[in-house]
Amino acid sequence: MKRKIILVTGSTGFLGSYLARELFEIGYHLKLLMRKRADVQGKERIPEVFPALTGIPCGMFNDRIEVIEGDVCDISLGLDRETYLRLANSVDEVFHCAAATKFGTTEDSILVNTNVYGTEHIFLFCLSNKLKRLHYISTAYVAGTRRERVFEHELEKRQSFNNTYEKSKFEAERFLGQFTKKHGIPVTIYRPSIIIGDSRTGFTKNYDNIYAFGKGLNRYKNYEMRARNRRFINGINYRTPLRVPGDKYSTLNLVPVDYVTRAIIEISAQKKSINSTFHMVNPSPPTLGELAEWMKTIFSIRKVKIVPLNEFQLSPHTRHEKLLLQGTKALLPYMFGEPYFDSTGTRNLLRGTGIECPLITQEFVNNLMVYAANTKWGKRK
Repeated sequence: MKRKIILVTGSTGFLGSYLARELFEIGYHLKLLMRKRADVQGKERIPEVFPALTGIPCGMFNDRIEVIEGDVCDISLGLDRETYLRLANSVDEVFHCAAATKFGTTEDSILVNTNVYGTEHIFLFCLSNKLKRLHYISTAYVAGTRRERVFEHELEKRQSFNNTYEKSKFEAERFLGQFTKKHGIPVTIYRPSIIIGDSRTGFTKNYDNIYAFGKGLNRYKNYEMRARNRRFINGINYRTPLRVPGDKYSTLNLVPVDYVTRAIIEISAQKKSINSTFHMVNPSPPTLGELAEWMKTIFSIRKVKIVPLNEFQLSPHTRHEKLLLQGTKALLPYMFGEPYFDSTGTRNLLRGTGIECPLITQEFVNNLMVYAANTKWGKRK
């Protein structure tokens, strides 16, 4: 039986690489659209997506994997006319995972060009020649600053946004909503929350979100250990708590990358999912207070205190509080509350499959931090 041909964008990214591997294992033929780099050819980047293929000659898997160098920011996807038309005639479905996500350091124009215009260009590709099904990876945080229950079918609720990343993904979804029905393209939208490492191995490619706090606390641990016998080191009193601004009762909706991958693959195979949106979220997310207690145990730190922002600003910040705040500045809005993401549609389609979001526990977070520390927080592969 002829297998479907799937185009995957963003396949070298964290979630994109997981999805590409799952699709390959199912038996699909993959076209991997990768951004062109001057220092390495596209084929040489296949091990970034398929680590098991490291060292294996490219010719041994060329029959089911083709790397295409391009750029979603370009209206023609950075391809010559012949390549574009060949893909437009052969591809059956598109998993659009490519996105700019570093909202703390990335320029707003890059976020807009990649997340908004890149999605529009992929949509046009799905219209070219034969009609293709589009699977779009969005984010649950298109809800912006909303704090009430957010349903999967909702998008525009006059919300404001914490950053340009959220707004750019919102604009991309709004574009898809406006033109999907008009052009008859079957589209499914998936909204993961905060993606963390693999629940089985701890593996990650992204060292932001809770990893940024872990890195800061790991650095602080070394100073605190020295301070157990001395009250002051370099003028810093280490017997007072390290304060972290936030609401200890608010939640952080963390989801393991392997759960998100399995859920997307399962839902994508069901016809009921066409022209619908699904929240890939944790139904029982941990609170900030729970995470703080777990981190204290993991890094053997005695004194970490979650405090309201006004209390944090009342007294001068210590050197380590400044360092921690600097490294986690982009995440500060998420420390004071988030919506409750309703995932009824997702749970209905996953019922009976055995695919469930695992409970986030101290042991779970410990495995994540151990992996991160062993890889020196992303510096060592």
